[in-house]
Amino acid sequence: MTVLSLDLGPRLSNQNLYRAHTGDTICLQRCPELKGIQLNLKCTNPVGEEILLRQDADRAYFTLSSGGPYRVTWHIVVNPLPLNWTSVSMVTILADPVLTSTNSGPSLTIDQIAAQSHLTKCCGEVQRWGDVFRVSVESGYNTIHLTPVQELGISKSSYSLHSHHKISSSLNLNSGGGYEEDLEMLSRHLQDIHNKTGLFFLTDVVWNHVSICNREILSHPESYYNLYNTPNLIPAYLIDRSIHEFGNAQDNITDVQDLSSFEIKLRNHLLGTAQTLEKLYKIDLNKVLDVKKSTEASLCESQLNKKDINDLIKALWLVNYKEPEYAGDIDVGILRKFLEQRGVTSEPDQNSKISAAICHFNDVEVPTIVDQILNKVISAVMGTVKYRFLDEHGPKLSFGNVPIVDRYFHVSDITFTEELALDIYRKEDAQRIKTCNGWTAGESVSDMNSTMAYTNREVVIWGDSVKLRYGDRREDSPWLWDYMTKYTCDMASLFHGFRIDNCHNTPLHVGEELLRAARHVQPQLYIVAELFTGSEERDCEIINRMGINSCIRELSQSHSPRHLGELIYHYGESKPCGSFIHNIPHGDVVHQPGDENIPLGDQTCTEDNTPQLSLGSSRPHAMLMDQTHDNPCPFDQHPLPNVLALSGLMCAAKCSIGSNRGYDELVPHHIHVVEEERLYQGWSQSDDEDLKPAKKALIKLHQRLEDKGYYETFVDQAREDVVIVTRHHPDTCSKVLVVVATSWSEDSSLTRNYTVSLPGENVKVLLETEILSPQTLPKHTNNKDYITGLSGVKIDVRENPLSSKMVTVSKPDEGNLDIDLLLTPGCVIAVEVEPPQSSKTALQYFNSYILCPEKFDKDLDKVFSTLDLLDLNYVLYRCNEEERVDGCGGVYHIPHHGNLTYAGIVGFLQVLETVTKNNDTGHPLCRNLCEGWWMADYTVNRLKKKNLKLGFFLEEIFFAVEAVPNYTRPKVFYKIISSVYSACLRQIRKLIPTMKTSVGNSWFVEQLVLTSVQLVGKVGDTGIPVLLQDKESVASLAAGLPHFSHGFMRCWGRDTFIALPGLLIKTGRLDVARDLVVGFARTLRYGLIPNLLSERGHRPRYNCRDAVWWWCRSVKLLYKHQPSILQESVYRLFYKDDSPVSPQTPFVCTVFDVITEVLQRHAAGITFREENAGRELDEHLLDPGFNMTAGVDPETGFIRGGSRHNCGTWMDKVGSSSQAGNKGIPATPRDGSAIELVAMGYQTVSWMAELFESGIGTTSVVNMKTGSTHKTVSYREWSEMIKENFEDKFWCSGGYYGNANGYYRDTLGSESGGDEKLRPNQTFAMVIAPELFKPSHMSEALKTIGTNLAGLVGMSTLSPEDADYQPYYDTGNHGNDYRTAHGFNYHQGPEWVWCMGFYLRAKLRDFQHLKKDNPDCMSDDEIGQYFATVLAPHRAMIASDPYRGLTELTNKGGQHCPNSCPTQAWSSGCLLEFLVELEQSEFSGS
Repeated sequence: MTVLSLDLGPRLSNQNLYRAHTGDTICLQRCPELKGIQLNLKCTNPVGEEILLRQDADRAYFTLSSGGPYRVTWHIVVNPLPLNWTSVSMVTILADPVLTSTNSGPSLTIDQIAAQSHLTKCCGEVQRWGDVFRVSVESGYNTIHLTPVQELGISKSSYSLHSHHKISSSLNLNSGGGYEEDLEMLSRHLQDIHNKTGLFFLTDVVWNHVSICNREILSHPESYYNLYNTPNLIPAYLIDRSIHEFGNAQDNITDVQDLSSFEIKLRNHLLGTAQTLEKLYKIDLNKVLDVKKSTEASLCESQLNKKDINDLIKALWLVNYKEPEYAGDIDVGILRKFLEQRGVTSEPDQNSKISAAICHFNDVEVPTIVDQILNKVISAVMGTVKYRFLDEHGPKLSFGNVPIVDRYFHVSDITFTEELALDIYRKEDAQRIKTCNGWTAGESVSDMNSTMAYTNREVVIWGDSVKLRYGDRREDSPWLWDYMTKYTCDMASLFHGFRIDNCHNTPLHVGEELLRAARHVQPQLYIVAELFTGSEERDCEIINRMGINSCIRELSQSHSPRHLGELIYHYGESKPCGSFIHNIPHGDVVHQPGDENIPLGDQTCTEDNTPQLSLGSSRPHAMLMDQTHDNPCPFDQHPLPNVLALSGLMCAAKCSIGSNRGYDELVPHHIHVVEEERLYQGWSQSDDEDLKPAKKALIKLHQRLEDKGYYETFVDQAREDVVIVTRHHPDTCSKVLVVVATSWSEDSSLTRNYTVSLPGENVKVLLETEILSPQTLPKHTNNKDYITGLSGVKIDVRENPLSSKMVTVSKPDEGNLDIDLLLTPGCVIAVEVEPPQSSKTALQYFNSYILCPEKFDKDLDKVFSTLDLLDLNYVLYRCNEEERVDGCGGVYHIPHHGNLTYAGIVGFLQVLETVTKNNDTGHPLCRNLCEGWWMADYTVNRLKKKNLKLGFFLEEIFFAVEAVPNYTRPKVFYKIISSVYSACLRQIRKLIPTMKTSVGNSWFVEQLVLTSVQLVGKVGDTGIPVLLQDKESVASLAAGLPHFSHGFMRCWGRDTFIALPGLLIKTGRLDVARDLVVGFARTLRYGLIPNLLSERGHRPRYNCRDAVWWWCRSVKLLYKHQPSILQESVYRLFYKDDSPVSPQTPFVCTVFDVITEVLQRHAAGITFREENAGRELDEHLLDPGFNMTAGVDPETGFIRGGSRHNCGTWMDKVGSSSQAGNKGIPATPRDGSAIELVAMGYQTVSWMAELFESGIGTTSVVNMKTGSTHKTVSYREWSEMIKENFEDKFWCSGGYYGNANGYYRDTLGSESGGDEKLRPNQTFAMVIAPELFKPSHMSEALKTIGTNLAGLVGMSTLSPEDADYQPYYDTGNHGNDYRTAHGFNYHQGPEWVWCMGFYLRAKLRDFQHLKKDNPDCMSDDEIGQYFATVLAPHRAMIASDPYRGLTELTNKGGQHCPNSCPTQAWSSGCLLEFLVELEQSEFSGS
């Protein structure tokens, strides 16, 4: 099974190529963003029919039943779409066909094809084809490529067809009937040859032109390009006619001086044509202003951004003049709209500016445009004239006997004048001006309405052919579509494949439709083409649209040995040595996770043990040819020995291969597709004194390499004139070296020695072939009737020789070889080398044990059964700082890459995931492994240091595979490490209950659960206080990695208890949750718990008011799962507020007592100055900021505290820039009653009241300070007080930001003036204490928050309408802006991810309220899709982040913030809380 990930990004486009092969089952697997999103999936097969997809939750399946393009489209059923999403996406999977014999003979995959091109007209009558093609069979070819078999036009060019519906009379079919009978007779002949020889047949299809003598098209003028249906060609015709008239009147050109004089005359002659062009191109001012244009004209963005009206007019003209109906007119409505947006509103003023601009265009721009055209035309004409009449390598034609240039237009029956050109519309005579077809490199001339190639004389014209016009749809030219569809289907019934002539100038929609029709007739149709776009991306687009299987690439056009090597590397290297690609005969598939629960590394299997492999983008597949039939003779560029060398390199490549008839016979001239009239020799006429025996041996070698499984390729430019192509067997690691000695330089014409040193044994020489004599071209006399080659050329061919003349092998030491080669010019040597015995043993172990899940995975599971989650934290993760603190030396460093993110195996797999996906065997990680097993040693030693059984187990594994060939080490290491990772996941699923529930089957939930393992571990210098005096350490929850990994920065009181419910309670890690709850309870002082710990909790800092309330919330949530938590003993560190750490006999209480104390201390009021206040404690905070207060408002019961000089909640940024003037100033004090603290206070006292009412506890009252006195208040009275006052005090009906949208105040009674700022903190309160909120108000507030604060992955910390809003956080900002210097805006606009969890939980409850009141307002599925869409960016983030977590914050719109901590505990924890709650709701979709 082959897996293709359905992505949102540009990867899935027609500019990427995804190849598989017939018979594959394709699994379409959603990328992280699309998991859970409702999609409408559709797949069409190569004939355009929709096929049925087998679908489950996140996957769809179908089978490639035939060759050609399968197009998968998916429509995202979400409204509105998230930012940067497109509603419809598409990807093409190109299935390689299999050429199948009709008589049960052998079939061919495309890499087995060895084709030979023939000019059909040179094959003669069909009765002699068997003899002609036997030459090909005896030369080793299995496929014949024929030029069109149709009747040729007057030029006798093989590609200028008199009629597509007439078989050439030269074939002498003697069918006794017409076209249909000829088809039947030709089919019988081809089938007979196929049955006798096994040959397959390809032919050219010609869709773009027909011979000028074709009479059928004359009655269908819409079917060819002429000046009536394409009037923008009028300038090209005028230029063409003028050049023709000029050329007929010129004297002979004999030297360069004549050429200079000729150019001057030509320029002067064209001046008259230039004046006509200016008349054509000018804008008719009166027509523009007289026409009343619609006021509905609209401007596109590119028009709106034009600098002035002059630029806009030029842009409109560049588009409009190419349109068939252009008559000097442009849309005045667009011009007026443009001027209106620039303040010119009156029509007279507009007319004045429009008139001036058009006059400027006509007087200045048009002459410039015409002058540019003439310069290009003259340059093109002079280049052609120089080549035709003067160049040393040109044809050196006789002046006067031929035109100076070829005509671009074929004119019949009329004289077409400039005057007629200026009034061409509706003149039917213009239909008789036929446009000739031609060829361009780069720019396509398939769209004649937009190209300037004809006007600029950039087309290599074929004067014997008329260019056909299909239009945009079948209705534009129905006769031509029907005519070509029948022709194409007829050829598909005769042949196994097509070569598309002039492919890149074929309109894509035409090629698509005609090939669909052909594949109806021949489902396994093989399509090959030459593409000259100059862009591999453009090539891929054409390949995908038409379903082209192979692109023809030619070696004889190479200009140096190095260029040859580059061609083989680029087109003949399907998979590099040591490839991560699965070892199958063809198709580019990469070992990647098939199991959606395994995000890193590992090939997995379906229930029926079918391997799941990921489809990777690949290069276009090549048919590599030593020579093509339409290019010059190789002897024009290469010495004789290189002819053998080119064939040797071609046959060493892993792709389709081919040659031209005549190459192997050493024909020393070009067999011209137009001029050649002689016949090929048959087998009965040929001899062996040419390249045929060598070619046969080389093609046999090519087939052997494919059949025996040598799928991996390495190309080495061993020395300037020696290219070595090494083909590796991925399983046995045997290799075949094909050594080719090219012959370009004088030095390379001599015999020389070369030594190849490599590990191995048992060398076998497969082939030696060399040219014995002569080394230079002998004289040749052409035969007048037959095409013949050089005679007297002796080529020695030795297959599997018992004694080699050119190879000597020695063993310098055990397991290594020196292969000494005697290289003669052009020789080809192929040797097979087996790996050393030690490598064979290691490979056998790898293949039979490591690759066997029943054995290796079973043993891994036994080892992992001894590991707990803290062990797994060590095995999988641990960042550099965590490692160094524990004396482990840090993470692994890869030269030329850098440090890994983690010391554990996720660090390696995070890099390997990209390496394997791209099959990047040249990555620094792979190079490091090839040079030594240091990564394995690092991993083993690190695990053994902790005395983990896994370390000793892996030591044995790596020892057993140590001797594998070094280039295979990356894939061996990858397979071992990815298997270990999979075993880790299996063990985690056993240990974490959440992973086993239905929600645990969700890919995203599982990734969030893994962050619990990632962030919880034992780190030596953590500040978490021990629970008991005899307990050395406990696990701690890092606030984030790598920023908050160790020391006093690791464990934050606030962060720990915001993240704890999600990462520890929801994952069932109640023991760790208990330890953290009790550990922080030990530090209670002043009625608060600290935000920062140091010296194992002995010197904590009590500078936050909210951490204790997050702690209380965590205790309440933990109590539901572990009621005994309230009675856990707490060994207090501080006996009194002002006492030092307690001595040996500490003060002991329970967790319940701590909560009681927290409530009483707040009720009584808290006031203190931080211990050790001053610059040593905080170098930035001003002195008043060290004075801390907290308490309760006796009128409302609201928790309150703080001042404008300090920050007591999570928005705790204090400025540090003296230059900008914000040093020591809190950016967001949030003093007074912060809304979430009020909610948590309410939740806590309400819960304590419930506990007392259920018989737990001995007291239910506090003494609350009321001014100078105290009053006794019960928990229940306190909670009711809060509830009664909350809505009245916090609801804000709008107006602060100038709008009427309501929301809840952020604080109450703040002396810093921030009460009515719109922030996300109200959503915390909605979740924590929803009973405080009026449902309608909460719904309105959530709409306001969603509109103003909801970002891509996080929540903006301040409304964009606020004057203090600054959404880009940068601690390196050393500017003068008070609002942003040194990151002062930390909580003034940047988007925090953890807040999104509370917002979504609030939205979930809001939906539940709405559904209760109005069940039909939204369907459950729609609500589920809303949440799935919102979380798509989070899924993408956790899948791609190097630390495999959710970041702390982003800048505006989800933009990456470089200062953000990559994986943050509360980001993962809060979203995990939401997802578990969603799963338990009616909107889960389960």
